[in-house]
Amino acid sequence: CGFRYLGPCAPFPHPARRLCVSHNRRFDTMRIAAVAVLLQATSALAAATSAPCDDGVCSAMMLPAREHLLLQVAGRRKPSLLQRPVGWRTTGKSAGEGDCKGSEPGKGWSLLRCFANGNQTLQKVSVLTYNLFWWNLFGPPPFRDGNGGSAGRLIKEQGKFDFMGFQECDDLARVLRDGGLEKEYGVIMAPHSIAIGYRQSVWELLDQGASEVAEDRADEWWGTRGAQWARFRHKRNGRTIFFANHHGPLPVGTGGRCGGQATAWNLLKLIGSHADRADGIILVGDFNAGAGSATVQELESKLRRVYTGVSFGGVDHVFTSCSGDRVRTRKNLGNGGSDHDALAVTVRL
Repeated sequence: CGFRYLGPCAPFPHPARRLCVSHNRRFDTMRIAAVAVLLQATSALAAATSAPCDDGVCSAMMLPAREHLLLQVAGRRKPSLLQRPVGWRTTGKSAGEGDCKGSEPGKGWSLLRCFANGNQTLQKVSVLTYNLFWWNLFGPPPFRDGNGGSAGRLIKEQGKFDFMGFQECDDLARVLRDGGLEKEYGVIMAPHSIAIGYRQSVWELLDQGASEVAEDRADEWWGTRGAQWARFRHKRNGRTIFFANHHGPLPVGTGGRCGGQATAWNLLKLIGSHADRADGIILVGDFNAGAGSATVQELESKLRRVYTGVSFGGVDHVFTSCSGDRVRTRKNLGNGGSDHDALAVTVRL
């Protein structure tokens, strides 16, 4: 039966590790009767000492408030799309301050996972990351006003991509129209001019979101920086993919106001909080950070960097949850009128 836990993480003091409340209408009477029994346990639960979850997702959780308990037992809730969330836990160490402060992942926490056999189906996935230099390439005269659709044509000429991550992109639909691709790709726009395109005939969008993960440093401040994510399911074989897209903080190589460690940790937290353990994970973007930066070094400890471009010293990257031997192709597609090159990777996840 379906179950959901409300409240902070804490050890459950009862030998029965989980409370499971059926969502079937036949058990409405049972659920209501259970309220009295569960409320009696509330005082004991409240005495439990709060502690971090072992895997970032509580296998049992306190129900400290009467209102929460009543809501949980009597209410109907849509089952979560995440069957086995990756979760997030920390060592307690942090870096940075304010809204961009980040916390170090807990010991042993990782996003590295490959499915070679068993019930998982390996899927060939083709991805693109591309900073479009929007204000210059698409700005109205005296700027280039799309440059005759050069970016869209570049994408079309390179074949079909499953997922595309764009930075400095104010209107992905326009880019797709320039290449005659508007019917082929779904569009997910996010704050901070980042966008995801996905091949909608092949992939079903399950969920999506965005968060702020960094901020530019005062000496080169344009604002805060975000990352967006989306989960997809293959329409034929059911394989699920978590795809994230990021445009990093300035100055280049610094990690911005809170530093490279904090930026990387916030990105990892975003992934861990929204990805399922069965998902193949892909993270792309213009990180404004080279391979030797603290941002990339921290990310590489939990993911695999499978391709890096050359623009601005190599700030565009593709990371996956699987090792480089799963990569089938890596290609620099050129800039298509931007000041960054578009990068393409095909990987089996």
